[in-house]
Amino acid sequence: MKDKSKTKEIEGFLASNLVDEGQNQIPQGFELVKKYPLDPPFSYANILYNVEKSSYLYFIDELKLNYEEKAIFEKLYRLIEESLESPSKTKSDQNFEDYLNVILKENEKLFLNHSSTSMEKVKYYLKRDVLGFGLIDPLMHDVSIEDISCSGTEKPIFVWHRNYDSIPTNIRYPSNENLNSFVSRIVFRAGKHISSAFPISDLALQGNHRISVLYQKEVTPKGTSFTIRKFKEDPYTVIDLIKFGTINMSIAAYLWMLVESKMSFIIIGSTGSGKTTVLNAITGLVHPDYKIFSVEDVAEININHENWFTLVSRSGFGLSGEGEIGMYDLIKAGVRHRPDYIIVGEIRGSEAYVMFQAMATGHGGLCTMHADGLESATKRLQQKPMDIPPAYISLMNCAVVIKRVKESSTGQSSRRAIAVSEIISASSSHAAFSWNPKTDNFDDDLKDSVLFKRIADATGRDLNELLVEHQKRIKILKWMLENDIRNYKKVAEVVGKYYRDPESLMQKMEMGGI
Repeated sequence: MKDKSKTKEIEGFLASNLVDEGQNQIPQGFELVKKYPLDPPFSYANILYNVEKSSYLYFIDELKLNYEEKAIFEKLYRLIEESLESPSKTKSDQNFEDYLNVILKENEKLFLNHSSTSMEKVKYYLKRDVLGFGLIDPLMHDVSIEDISCSGTEKPIFVWHRNYDSIPTNIRYPSNENLNSFVSRIVFRAGKHISSAFPISDLALQGNHRISVLYQKEVTPKGTSFTIRKFKEDPYTVIDLIKFGTINMSIAAYLWMLVESKMSFIIIGSTGSGKTTVLNAITGLVHPDYKIFSVEDVAEININHENWFTLVSRSGFGLSGEGEIGMYDLIKAGVRHRPDYIIVGEIRGSEAYVMFQAMATGHGGLCTMHADGLESATKRLQQKPMDIPPAYISLMNCAVVIKRVKESSTGQSSRRAIAVSEIISASSSHAAFSWNPKTDNFDDDLKDSVLFKRIADATGRDLNELLVEHQKRIKILKWMLENDIRNYKKVAEVVGKYYRDPESLMQKMEMGGI
């Protein structure tokens, strides 16, 4: 007897992917601003603009199955279902392609009369729905999208686009059954469980993407909803941040010098402000010989460093939560490995105390925190559950406050390091750099830099020598910017060369090479 729920799932897919005349045409009132490929030749992104409403629409232009092709899809889906205990066991695109070709060869008589074009379309949808992310799979191919959010059925899915901010799409889940089926499958694929008894889940997906799920109407009257934070395989570097205007070359060179001296940093900002992006960029400036330990709830840190240990927390098993390994335990374990730098994706609990203890014994620290500024972050650190003593606050040497700001010319938002502060004590700090919203420039006060003076005392150099060194690093950063050296591996390579043989690097730069 056939599985009725699986049959309904197939029928739901087929109903949403038949040819519908005019559905790939630009809606009335909109004009095409930009078009680019997602998974060509099957899916493309169209950025549309409505002049009257002054609003954007992210429009997926995806090839649809006709009635003949939907019959092929149904046959192949059932053949896969019959031959595989679980379709999710196919580990990669290549494995799935090979497996699908075997199925087709074994049943070639069933598909002899169909064109190769139709077969390729069907293969695309099978891969999309069995191995990929179903209805939202085209969005997962867009490197310009930071997150994808669904607030329920029959409502447009929204994306946060790096160039157009938060905009709706032409994609929506047609029914609760479709949405619940997708969420259950994605959570199960990640080795987790979600149900009415456990309706909240936060987990890592394939490709290191992160999803937060609220299931059915247990905690939200709108029903199942989710948000996916996309993982960038090619992370942004300090060169990218300079290009975007998040920081300037002077700030980048300053941070580079602090990193070399094992200074500790806290990146402060609200959700989606770009804290992890800045954390990754700063970590890319660490000396290649240093040992790095990173500790996270979900793997988001991505750096090119050979001596790097990455630890990810683990939730417990069953109702008792037995076997849970939290951030606190991971940092304690990490300290025993004598790292030069301990990186914590986000501090919010008792793990903060262990991190500050580690910094007190000479380890460098890098972390992020949800707060709107240094003052509120300092207060949070001193309150439960972190309980950092006021005397320990200055162990966190530098605070970088990141914020999304509106650009007056375009109305779009961008990220800015509105303050780079040197922490003197729990109640005082020195603004090494501050962002001027009127000019969109950064003002600096490095001549009174507390941390530069500390570096000068530790190395026997005077402040003027450090300022000359600062200018050298600005020159290197400018050279990388002008030569479009922005890939995180290439930037790490240049940084490593400067640490090991600065004079040789400067000479090669003068000669136009590296």
